[in-house]
Amino acid sequence: MAEADDGKVFAGDEMTSRQRLLATYRRQPTDRIPYWAKVTNGNWRRAQPQRVRDWSDRELLDYIHADGIFGSPRCVAAEAPRVSTERLDDGRGGWTLVTRTPDGEMTERWAHDAATGTHHPVEFPVKTVQDLKRYRWLYEGRTCRTSDEEVARSRQRRDEVGRRGITLTGWGTSPLMHLIEHVLGQEQTVYFLADWPEETAELIGLMHRANCQMVRRVAASSAADVIVSVENTSTTLLSPALFERFCRPHLIDYGRIIEAAGKMHELHMCGLLLALLERIDGIPAASMEAFTCPPLGNTRLADGRAKAPSKALIGGTCVNVWWRQAPEQIERFIAGELDACRDHRGIVVTTAGVAPQACTAETFRAVGQWLATVEPKT
Repeated sequence: MAEADDGKVFAGDEMTSRQRLLATYRRQPTDRIPYWAKVTNGNWRRAQPQRVRDWSDRELLDYIHADGIFGSPRCVAAEAPRVSTERLDDGRGGWTLVTRTPDGEMTERWAHDAATGTHHPVEFPVKTVQDLKRYRWLYEGRTCRTSDEEVARSRQRRDEVGRRGITLTGWGTSPLMHLIEHVLGQEQTVYFLADWPEETAELIGLMHRANCQMVRRVAASSAADVIVSVENTSTTLLSPALFERFCRPHLIDYGRIIEAAGKMHELHMCGLLLALLERIDGIPAASMEAFTCPPLGNTRLADGRAKAPSKALIGGTCVNVWWRQAPEQIERFIAGELDACRDHRGIVVTTAGVAPQACTAETFRAVGQWLATVEPKT
């Protein structure tokens, strides 16, 4: 028996991708183990033959026998009434952002990586305690504005995807991880917590209150099935003690808000998580993504099943597994990871990170065909 798209129970042997994924996120039995290859993006597509680049997302997923997890608009934007910004493009895909507040300016720089098509900060906006006071203005009196146009697009996206998969949207990042990734950097965040504890804690509290407003509005406005806290958590970036003190209580609040709105909460945590799994298990969330194996991560599916049994695990491999290997080698690795688990409920096999360009559509197809024959342990 499987749950139909409208929530009713139907009798049948084969699920749609939507039914299969929803059941997996709820850790219920499925007809087969879901498979999500992260190929529906420009980075992977641009390295493929023209015929593959020309396929729609649905055509590509059909060809490789994969389920679909699709992005959806967030629908909500934050507005800080006493802050203005000026962006200066560098002509190489990067930019400088100048933020003007009642207490002065802050400057940050972002660079573009052509190989991956991504952007990363090379100069953080907060460098001094004076900057910390300026940064407060991004949250003082902040409001959230819902875009009717994006709400309509979100509903249209849900309807377009239909039975072919599920949709998700990210709302943002908890305060400490946002400071580490985008505002202060890893070292400076730790120094500021030690040297300016009251000022930093006050800012974190202000950020959290604003985040709760954002999460509540996104969960109410977006038609997405899954609302994602985009944490990028890893013990290479913060200690278990800092995670327990700051991130965990904040994520508990966000999860409660999302679940109260009838949505599923996902934790995007793509780093080293082994030391945090028991702490993560207590957070109201349906899933962790991208659950990454060595050498890029330090968790295996069996670790997640044992230490975070309440969570669906979206991942289970890493890009190294797919990097220039024959389908038979990839299949053997995945089979070993699955065999080590006591059951396969709540597992979506993915590339964890974005699919490597060297892995062809034919390889993904062969793995998809094989995985469809694996009998799930329930």
